[in-house]
Amino acid sequence: MKLYSSETSSAVRPEILRIKRMYGFWFGASLGLTFSIFAWGIDAYLLDRMHGLLPWLKFLGGVIPCILLGGFTGWLSARLDRPLFALLLWGAAASIFAWLTVGLPLQITPRLLSIVEPDIRDLLHYTYYEAFSTRVGVAYAWIAIFVSLAGFLQIPLSDSAVFSTSFLGKVSPMLTTLVLMAICGTIVDGLNNELLRSPIDAVNLTTQFMLDHRGDEIDPLVSRRMHLSALRTVEGLVTPDRKFIVSGYDQYLEQVQVLALFDKAWVECELVVNQLIRCEQVGNPR
Repeated sequence: MKLYSSETSSAVRPEILRIKRMYGFWFGASLGLTFSIFAWGIDAYLLDRMHGLLPWLKFLGGVIPCILLGGFTGWLSARLDRPLFALLLWGAAASIFAWLTVGLPLQITPRLLSIVEPDIRDLLHYTYYEAFSTRVGVAYAWIAIFVSLAGFLQIPLSDSAVFSTSFLGKVSPMLTTLVLMAICGTIVDGLNNELLRSPIDAVNLTTQFMLDHRGDEIDPLVSRRMHLSALRTVEGLVTPDRKFIVSGYDQYLEQVQVLALFDKAWVECELVVNQLIRCEQVGNPR
């Protein structure tokens, strides 16, 4: 079967060009969505299980711009209809994805939280260190590999999908994108989110252990292993109903502060390399 070139399609079958551009939009939107799910969606799910405070806010802050950016980049790539141009466009889009992987948890989400939870504004002391530019660079190096590969494949995969008569033939490019972005998003999650999620997990585990064994005689070795001494000063404030969020960190994300909201108090805990050091009351919820 003879394939149509861009010029022939424009003159004889303009409807095909419209379909290809629309397919390009959905190709890019699915790329942005899949990246967001694995870069921030899995993180939100895990934080939700750890009693995270508004854990889905970060995901929502990332998925919307990624879908829009991906959709526009996919549409424009299809409009230009050149694999090299698509490669360059997706390389540029990857730089924005990379900035979001660092800027979203450390700049955008705190501002969104301050709007949704005004009481928390004065308890968050986030700093954007110059060293974070290195994190953006590392994230870009990984994201550019997978996103640019998906972008380079967009034109040939879309051409075959548009002319395919089978359902599998039409969705296979989306499946290819899903696999690439799943790997990419998982890598990005490990670069940044995991470093902010692990301290919350550590505080939550210690809190749950204290609640489960409140009033029991605990072996000193177990107590040291669970870092219960860090919670002793605020033991009377610890309640089953609780929410956690990172409230501060150093430039290496090794020394982290976790803010805990209990029924009658805000408590801030300090951790070094996920080891709970101390906790103290820093306020009362209104």
